Amino acid sequence: MKNKIETRDVNFWYGDFHALKGISMDIEEKSVIAFIGPSGCGKSTFLRLLNRMNDLIPDTFNAVLLPSGGKVYVEGMDTMDESLLLEIRRRVGMVFQRPNPFPKSIFENVAYGLRVNGITDNAFIRQRVEETLKGAVE
Repeated sequence: MKNKIETRDVNFWYGDFHALKGISMDIEEKSVIAFIGPSGCGKSTFLRLLNRMNDLIPDTFNAVLLPSGGKVYVEGMDTMDESLLLEIRRRVGMVFQRPNPFPKSIFENVAYGLRVNGITDNAFIRQRVEETLKGAVE
C-alpha cells in the first residue's frame, strides 16, 4: 500500500521547549490512525505540522525548516516547498475539538476556505462570508 503521509526525524519547539522529538512514521493510504495521550503531549502540534499550521504560531521553531532537519511529505509532496503549500493545505484539512482560528480577522478566517480553494472573486467571497456569519447566529 502507498504511504499518504511520511515523516522523518521531525522536531518542533515552542520557544525553548522541545515539543516533538525525532518523530518518524508512515501513514498508509486508506488507513485509520489514532493519536492518544495526555493533554500537552504533542498530538495537536504534530497534526498541525502536517499542513504547516504551526507556522502561524509565534515563537515556534520547526526543525524541518533546517537543511539538516526532518522531513514531512504529504502524498509525496515536501511540505516545506512553499510552491506546494496551498495544495498541501487543500489536501490536509483539520477539525479541532475547540475553535482554532488563524490569527486573522473573523472575516479572513471564514474566507480562508474559499481563498485556499482558488476563489478570487472578492464580491463572491464577501457575499459567502456574510451569508455564513448570518447563518451562524440564526
